[in-house]
Amino acid sequence: MQLDLKTIADRTGKTVAEVEHAMTLAKESIIPKGKQIDVTEGGVTRWFIVTRKGVGVILTSDGYFHHFDFGIDDQWEKYSVIFRGDLDDDLMPVFTKPDVLLIRVDSGCETGQLFCDITCECRQQLGLAMKTIAEAGEGMIINIPQQDGRGFGLPFKLATLRLQTLFKMDTVEAAHAVAPNGVIDIRTYGGVIGILKYFGVPTSMKINLATNNPHKAKVFGENGYFIEGFTPVVIAPTEHTGHHLYAKQEHLGHVGLMPQSAELDETRTQEKGVEDSGKSTDASEKGNDS
Repeated sequence: MQLDLKTIADRTGKTVAEVEHAMTLAKESIIPKGKQIDVTEGGVTRWFIVTRKGVGVILTSDGYFHHFDFGIDDQWEKYSVIFRGDLDDDLMPVFTKPDVLLIRVDSGCETGQLFCDITCECRQQLGLAMKTIAEAGEGMIINIPQQDGRGFGLPFKLATLRLQTLFKMDTVEAAHAVAPNGVIDIRTYGGVIGILKYFGVPTSMKINLATNNPHKAKVFGENGYFIEGFTPVVIAPTEHTGHHLYAKQEHLGHVGLMPQSAELDETRTQEKGVEDSGKSTDASEKGNDS
């Protein structure tokens, strides 16, 4: 097919030269471009090869985002980044708000984000994060698809969902029932830092982390970034998600997932009473863990 560049240019009020330049950039964008980047996590420093594999634009209900496809030679391998803002001619983000960068680190969730499982709020959280970044005018979401099941993978996640359905377990109980050695979260976030460094985000730029999980902040500090605050990404609990959110807040250190209502206070008071009476070993253990 022979492209009529003049007609294409006229559609959007561009010049033929601008169309030719954009076509050149599009061709260059699918050529992998890697950088060797050092990252510290858990007190250990290692070098990653961070490779940008593609760049495009997506139109969402919250407007346009630039979509990056990254590969990193860590255990998670694939990273997807969406960025709200402008790009330069090297297809790199241009940060117009140099003081603070709004970031959401999003683990993969096939069951919720792709197939709309209503016992999970991950799909709604992603949507809220996109809306929040769109309203801010600049920011990014870094999605790590292989981190489904808190890093154990989709088969692990599916096994826990089966237990939740059969025995009304919450997400933490089900994870402990399946996980080896009592560890239920093996996610790492060094790749996130690798992408920030790839984009040239300086450590002088403070980070506002869009999360309810403050544990995600540690890796930023290890690499010289300062977390200036957290932006909540809270979805109102439903009859299908409430007990899971409560468990994550009580046992995993997530913040603000459940409303501080009189009903919740009453529930906690009743649980404390059972613990103090010594009538329930399980309730006692729960109190010690919280």
